Amino acid sequence: MQRLLSLIQTRLPVVAAVAFVAIILGTNMHKHGSLTRAFRAFRIESTTPGFADTRTVTNSIDCVLSGQDPYTVRSFDVWNRVYNYPPIWLGLRYLGVTGRSTNLMAAIMTAIFIAALLVLFSVRSWAGAILVFFALVSRPILFAIERGNIDLVIFSLLVFGFFLIGRQRDEIKRLCEAILIVVLVVLKLFPIATVVVFIRNRRGLITSLAVAALSIAAFLITSGRRVPLILRNTPQMRYFAYGAYPALAAIVSPISSTLGKMVDQHHGIASVTAIFVACFSVAIGTRYRQRLHQFLPELNFDKANGCIAISGLAIYLFSFVSGASFEYRLIFLLGPLAFLVDSISRGEWLRALPASFLLVLFLVTRSEFHQLANGILDVAVFAGSSAWLGTTLLANLQIPGLWAENPGESNEAFLSGSKFRV
Repeated sequence: MQRLLSLIQTRLPVVAAVAFVAIILGTNMHKHGSLTRAFRAFRIESTTPGFADTRTVTNSIDCVLSGQDPYTVRSFDVWNRVYNYPPIWLGLRYLGVTGRSTNLMAAIMTAIFIAALLVLFSVRSWAGAILVFFALVSRPILFAIERGNIDLVIFSLLVFGFFLIGRQRDEIKRLCEAILIVVLVVLKLFPIATVVVFIRNRRGLITSLAVAALSIAAFLITSGRRVPLILRNTPQMRYFAYGAYPALAAIVSPISSTLGKMVDQHHGIASVTAIFVACFSVAIGTRYRQRLHQFLPELNFDKANGCIAISGLAIYLFSFVSGASFEYRLIFLLGPLAFLVDSISRGEWLRALPASFLLVLFLVTRSEFHQLANGILDVAVFAGSSAWLGTTLLANLQIPGLWAENPGESNEAFLSGSKFRV
């Protein structure tokens, strides 16, 4: 009984956040008569009909059942969109999924997502509880639910997968991780970034490259000639989005309209700038690694929450550099947030609390009316995430001479006492 009470207490912020959202939505549905208008209480411009991204799948299934190609035919979509997900999702038609299944499918995805949050977050301090509550009721998280986006499934599989893998024998853990990543990449390409979980040492770099190649091969085999259409049909927008393109456009447009138009027309400029910022952040993190370690806890590759945090950071960084992603993909930052909150629970207040606060601030202040503030915070979180993950990966690779405190100090001597070593 005591163990059950303790388990309930550590998951209480998640339950409280879900209950709070349910009450607000229920009250507004009773007042306004629709879930679409109820979501506006959370500053989310909901669509009519709701669950727009779930309808991308279900309406495309209707298109396939009619003998047409959803990658080119727009007539089956309410908003005249073309299908931009891998073909494997269209296989849900064999389970009886059609356009009439939209609400049920969205409800199932939301339930799975909530279950994943209950597994992921374990809170043992009031500070952690407050941070988790505000993060879960922030616009990006609720935006993912309102859209019924399949990233809810990707995130949930990531969480459940790593926790289940953590219970397996050591000799099969790497194989299970590889299988998990391949499955995620087949469902959607961006989880390819999670291969960094193998970089525990130099040999792990070879493993990560091999798993990346295998994952891409699986994606190409399952998607086939649809790959160019998937990439072409995926929108790149400034509004309700984050990434190199929205951030750079928001920062330079007030300075120069010419620069703003240039970024709008050539998104590659933003991606190159993001890569430069990431490299600079890692270089600074490497140079001042001891100070960085004082404000960020050590990433742990050997535990489930550590692997989820690493994967979430990698996906965030990858999606940022790629140009623009809708805000719902920020749900993957819940992985590193859970890791930071767990560090707070262990008493590492100085290391984890400032980063946790910045991360939650970034989530709760997202607004389409404050593009400049969004862009600045986006760059700050991106730079900090790059330094945190990049410095740790470089430490694991043990590049000769990179980590020596003094010119005459041997690399082995420093690494033997390095707090970055995992």
